[in-house]
Amino acid sequence: MSDQIKQIQASYHPIEDRILFRLHTQQRQCLQAWITRRFLNLLIPALQGQHPQTGEAIVGNTHPAEHALRQEKAQLEGDFEQHYEAPEEMEYPLGETPILLSKMTFRNLNSAEAQLVLEPEEGAGIQLNYNPELTGVLLKILAKALNKADWRLALDPLMELPENMTLQ
Repeated sequence: MSDQIKQIQASYHPIEDRILFRLHTQQRQCLQAWITRRFLNLLIPALQGQHPQTGEAIVGNTHPAEHALRQEKAQLEGDFEQHYEAPEEMEYPLGETPILLSKMTFRNLNSAEAQLVLEPEEGAGIQLNYNPELTGVLLKILAKALNKADWRLALDPLMELPENMTLQ
């Protein structure tokens, strides 16, 4: 993703029995996607630095969430307390209806530009930097939504944080 992320939200929708993942960028683009239980079961290990099917380390020996878990809680609270606010005059590059995520691809894993690409069965998806800072944040946001879903998926112990966050 070339635009800088401004806000990320993940919220459970019981009628859909899915998690709605939304992010918007500094350039007023909004990307929305549905995350199913099956997809989240694959995504969590990937965000924790493990191949979703083999459990082997994807990159190096470091757990991607370690960076975020080590940060001071006081510092994190300021980032996570703001509610998700959709910007006015927003663009929807993936469409106004959330896409249904079904594929995950890694690119440039052995470089500083490592990416995680989350895609629907057909069409464009969401490209994210695959780094400890972002994967740690995503784990925390998804953990909050997962707790509301009560899907009983295994997560490493994560700090309880609100489901909304603003990146500074």
